[in-house]
Amino acid sequence: MLGAQVYDWMYRIWAPWDSDGVRKDLIDLLDSGQVDPTSHPRSLDLGCGTGANVVHLGDQGFEAWGVDFSEVAIRRAEERARTSGVEANFIVGDLTAASIPGLHGRFDFLTDFGTLDDLRGDARRAMAGTFTRLASPGAKFLEYCFYGETEELPRFSFKGTSRMSHIAPGELEDLFGDDWDIEDFAQYPDWKTASFLLTKR
Repeated sequence: MLGAQVYDWMYRIWAPWDSDGVRKDLIDLLDSGQVDPTSHPRSLDLGCGTGANVVHLGDQGFEAWGVDFSEVAIRRAEERARTSGVEANFIVGDLTAASIPGLHGRFDFLTDFGTLDDLRGDARRAMAGTFTRLASPGAKFLEYCFYGETEELPRFSFKGTSRMSHIAPGELEDLFGDDWDIEDFAQYPDWKTASFLLTKR
């Protein structure tokens, strides 16, 4: 994974992943009624970028939190919340650390849109541990990622999924299977992406 300074620079110049606004899978999940501010009041987006999903959740009535290691992204997220008139909470933090200063308690609804798949090895496992540690029993976790069989992917790609940045089939079970139930939420074969809905036991 690239360092925080590189991401700071990209957020200043051009961060292509940051142009999508509120993620469709998040909207679809909320519309389905499986997650709402009454049943899952505290939400957390790990790797929140400039906060579009966090602000949307705050606007929907969640106690909405977001964490990212880019200070530039977090400043823009805070400005987005102020401009929108939405109460939301943002923290600069390391998603692979044993604790994140300023982030307290457990959360009922967690999201990740393309951060876990950007990590590899011990860092990926550490971030998975962060999700499990911060989730309350019965919590829901929406995971969106580049997804596919490693041998079927290009070694490197500027356009999307590659061997450098993806989740392979079976890997979520390895990372989360001891503590979470995992189900498919949406598959996008043409883009080699997918989302999964996990429930904390």
